[in-house]
Amino acid sequence: MLIGTLLVASLLVVGLWWMSRRPGQQKERSSEATDSKQYSAGQAAGGKRRSGALPNVEKAGAAVSLLDDGSDAPAAPLPEALRDLQLLSLEHIEAAARDQIDALCGLMAEPHPIQTKLAGGLDSPEELMEAVVTDAGLTASVLRTVNSAAFALASPITSVQHAVTYLGVAVVKGIVAQAAMAERAGEGTEAQQAALARIWKSACAASAVALALAQEFGVQRPSVLATKALFANLGDVVTAMHIDDATDWYAANTPLLNRVVEQQRSYGANSAVLGMRLANAWGLPQDIAESIGTSLLVMAVPPTAHPLVGDALRDHVLVYLAGRLGDRVAYQGLDDISEFSLFESCDTDMYYVADYLKRPGLERNSAIFSDASFNRKVNRQLATLT
Repeated sequence: MLIGTLLVASLLVVGLWWMSRRPGQQKERSSEATDSKQYSAGQAAGGKRRSGALPNVEKAGAAVSLLDDGSDAPAAPLPEALRDLQLLSLEHIEAAARDQIDALCGLMAEPHPIQTKLAGGLDSPEELMEAVVTDAGLTASVLRTVNSAAFALASPITSVQHAVTYLGVAVVKGIVAQAAMAERAGEGTEAQQAALARIWKSACAASAVALALAQEFGVQRPSVLATKALFANLGDVVTAMHIDDATDWYAANTPLLNRVVEQQRSYGANSAVLGMRLANAWGLPQDIAESIGTSLLVMAVPPTAHPLVGDALRDHVLVYLAGRLGDRVAYQGLDDISEFSLFESCDTDMYYVADYLKRPGLERNSAIFSDASFNRKVNRQLATLT
């Protein structure tokens, strides 16, 4: 009898304990299931949870950031501005926005023939020099640019060969792309010129950094990453030239997220969509166009929501990092990459980077900017742009 009573009492205690904790478990599982269902539905619909939006995935609780010493530590919560961002993609933007994008692309002059060559190659000094020197006007523009006050060189550069030898292929490709664009587009207003100068300075710096990163990570064709970084800002060029008041978005110290929000508010898309559309219209290689079109994803979504995996994701993240370094050079005057922090909590464009750097093939990135040899190599390139 006593044993039976004790058994009943034990079962009663266990039952009460189980009932007291189960609602919390059920709520947690229900929440997880709902989140999973919403995200799966978003994927199935191309991410269209709101009109024209990619899936806006949030992580529960505090994020985890990989610090410079390789340890894990709690990071800042997801910034409200980033949480509210619905990144627009070409497949799901409104018809009116598509029409406006096409109209903006139509305002751009036919591309200079060298633009296609730049996008498809010209990776060796010899190829680049040969392509440029056959165009006297382009040669003059390049020499005028490299000898301008912006470069502040100790002695003048007198030939394209001299420019390539002194500045490097990646930087000169950026200058050539800028000169070719300016030749077809005209000068523009003073404000437009200032905005375009920042956009191209960022692109030149990003191209040089992407090349260095690709070489460090053993990418099979480093020049491809440098070219993708060079053309990533193509949509910003169109925006600065043809959207009223857009030049304010490219003022010093303007964050990337702010530019994207203003672009989507203004013309219902963003520079990534616009740049991809223009790249397709110009007949640039498809991998360049696709790289432009997805160039903002690392800022907007965590790795679990990114469509790329493996080496493709590695290359994409390297190009994104190069672009953010280019922005720091052009918009904040950075001249020493050892001062570039991968994990500044106040930088919304870097919020998800820590999680991306835990992916296979990217682990070394958390320490690369602390490598003195790498820093010296890249700083020599940046010295020509700052």
